[in-house]
Order: sequence, then structure tokens, then C-alpha cells
Amino acid sequence: MDKLILDNVFKNYGEVKAVQGISFSMEEKEFISIVGPSGCGKSSTLRMVAGLEEISNGSILLDQEKINHIRARDRDVALAFESYALYPHLTVSGNLAFPLEVRGFKKEEIAEKVDAILELLDLEPYRDMTPTELSGGEQQRVALGRALVRKASLYLLDEPFSHLDAQQKIDLRTRVLRIQKLNGLSVILVTHDQLEALAMSDRIIVMNDGKIQQFGTPEELYEEPANLFVADFIGEPPMNFIGGSLVRGDGGGYTLQCENIRFPLPERSTEKLAGYLERKILMGVRPQHISLADKNSQGAFEGVVFSYEYQGEMGYLSLDCKGERVLIELKHTMHYTTDTRLWCLFDDTHIYLFDPNTGERLM
Repeated sequence: MDKLILDNVFKNYGEVKAVQGISFSMEEKEFISIVGPSGCGKSSTLRMVAGLEEISNGSILLDQEKINHIRARDRDVALAFESYALYPHLTVSGNLAFPLEVRGFKKEEIAEKVDAILELLDLEPYRDMTPTELSGGEQQRVALGRALVRKASLYLLDEPFSHLDAQQKIDLRTRVLRIQKLNGLSVILVTHDQLEALAMSDRIIVMNDGKIQQFGTPEELYEEPANLFVADFIGEPPMNFIGGSLVRGDGGGYTLQCENIRFPLPERSTEKLAGYLERKILMGVRPQHISLADKNSQGAFEGVVFSYEYQGEMGYLSLDCKGERVLIELKHTMHYTTDTRLWCLFDDTHIYLFDPNTGERLM
């Protein structure tokens, strides 16, 4: 059964169309992330679900009930936002207990639930401190705990890890994911961090300009991006894009003709490309899908080392291929000297082609 349904939902702020007719549904016990650049409409979407913003048009259903005009406090929704909104006069345990107290829980039950969330989020040492005595990261954990401490139909998290350092983020998101899975919680996370979304989500919504660009599993978004925006937004380091004209190769197949170099395209190139002959296209290939090769390897192309970054178990090699810059992710830590000549191969099964004007994926 669907937990949440948004049907053709709009949000306008005067002349500004923040959300433009989005539709999606989430299942019971599902963890969904909404990602996209600043101003894409992801937080507005979350706030409409929470009841903090009125929708301009469309319908929102929670547990099969239309909630368009139900007040935020009457929706069975728990919230955790980037701005902590903690009560400054209450201790950490007091802030965690508050949502349970207003719902009439017994003192023994409140104490039990607060103790459990303090332990799960590693907040026990701060139990009797007030928010002013905590760091930003600690306050963020308390705000998250306050949302998770009570049972709700839906949990909405808006950038809940934004003020944490890298190690704290990894630790806290594993704790949150464990809580979600063990308790079968339905969660929507809004984040600008696509790696965070890939790590935590059952499915991901990618938004841009108030519209949904793609909705799918992390694997679908990474392996089968719907368009140029998704291909560019999902993946770290980002996909390489090389622009050129589509021409016929010597063997009759398709080739990307750049200013000073040609890249043969895989035989799986679709007949859809016939309409793009002699037109500009973009080829995309991820750094993970490029490998170093022997000079005489079939399909190998030449490049000169522009720079090399050592990053522990892997390295990032930037090559200048006759004016076209290509980034390669290497699974070893061998060092490369600037201006060294090398040869590379693309993984033919992971080459994407796009229309640079519409963003449409061609292959």
C-alpha cells in the first residue's frame, strides 16, 4: 500500500513557480531521498507534505487520506530540519521528551524512549546540557533525535546532516538507517548531497527547476540516467562530457569528431543517432569506466598527463587528449608525472550520448 502520494502538485510564490506539477508515490517502510541543486523545489516539496506550506494546486494523500487542508500539527508527521529549532531553556533530554509529553505519554514510557534515542544517537554524555552548551553538530543530532523519538506515520528530514564533519556524517547516517530499517519507518530525506542519497535510499527523486527529472533506485540513476542533468548530477567524481560532431567512421559506424581527435562510438549505437549526423552531441563517460591501456590496444586513444591526485586507495588522473580533458579514476596508487604520454580505453558498455540542446539521452 502506498504511504504517500503526490498528484500533480504545484507551489507558486507569486510569479515564481517553485514546484511544477510533480507526481510520485512512496511505499510503506520506504526510504526516499529528494536531491537537486539549491532552488530546485525539494524543500518546498517537503514543506508542503509537512503542512508548513499550502499547495497551489494538486493533491497530497497520506495513508490514503487527502491532507491538503489539514494543519501541520494534525498530520501524523515527524520533522527534523536543518535549523535545529531546539528549546533553549530545556536540556537535551527535555527537548527529546517534549514531543512525547504533549501527546500524553506516561512518564515511564517517556523516560524509556528518551534513554533509547540518547543511546542510539550517542547523546548520553549531553543528556543534562542545554542547546547553548552544544556544538552545531550536537544540536543537529538532538533535533534529529526529537523527530525519531516518537512514532509517526511519516518522517521528514531536511538536510539533517549538513553541519556535521565527514566522519560524523557517516556515523550518524548509519545510525539513522539502522533505526529506519529495524523499525520499518517511512522516511523522506531532502539533501543536496547526492552521495548521501545514494548511500541511504531505497529510491531517489532528482529535481531541477521545480520538476522531477528522474525517480528510481540509486543503481538506476547511476547506470541509466534519464537525461543530461541526472548524468551530470549523480556520481562522484562527476561524469566526463566531451562535445563534438557525430560523423560516420571508416568502418561505417558512428564516431564523435572533436576539434583534434576522434572517438569511435560503440557498435550498440542506436539508429536514433541517424538523425544527428553532422550535428553536435555530447558523449558522457564516468571516470570509473576509463582504463589505461597499451599503445597498440584496439580503440586506445592518446593523452598527456595534465595532473594526478593521490587519494589513498585510488588516484585521479587528468589527461589532456589533444585538447579534450578526461578524468580517470584509478584503483591503484602508482604515481604519474605531469606531461607523461599515456593511452586509454573507454568501456563501451558505459558510454552515454546526449543532445546538448535538450538534454535528452540518445544512448
